[in-house]
Amino acid sequence: MNDFLAWCQTSPISLFIKGSKWPYPAVEILHITGLVLVFGSILVLNLRIFGRILREQPVSVVAAGLAPITLFGVIAQFLTGPVLFMATAARFWGNGPFRLKLVLLAVALTYHFGVHRSLALRAEKSYPALKASAAVSMLLWIAVVLSGMSIELLS
Repeated sequence: MNDFLAWCQTSPISLFIKGSKWPYPAVEILHITGLVLVFGSILVLNLRIFGRILREQPVSVVAAGLAPITLFGVIAQFLTGPVLFMATAARFWGNGPFRLKLVLLAVALTYHFGVHRSLALRAEKSYPALKASAAVSMLLWIAVVLSGMSIELLS
């Protein structure tokens, strides 16, 4: 693992990111933007499922309309996350909240695309199982965000 971490920190991408003041913050802004798109679109969907907003719209219409935003956010995160990791690989890898975030992110994405989204795309209205799914979804995404925020606090 040490060889991989050393390679990450000396790769051309890492050297570029660390080479001046603006690349790391710029990539971090894009990463956070991706997070806002993912979390925000899933929040809107779940608020619709809970009947708090967009009550006149069928759940499936809201889910379908938000899907491209969620996907764009996920793509932004997957493009920027490894770049941020490579710039400070050794520090991140030794950080417990970072590892927890990766696990929670994998679980949240799997749950969202494997269970929650498919339920929402088929639902014309909210029902108890869909509300339970929305609650699980929100708990997972809140955990991802909080673990991500604690990376800097505990490093």
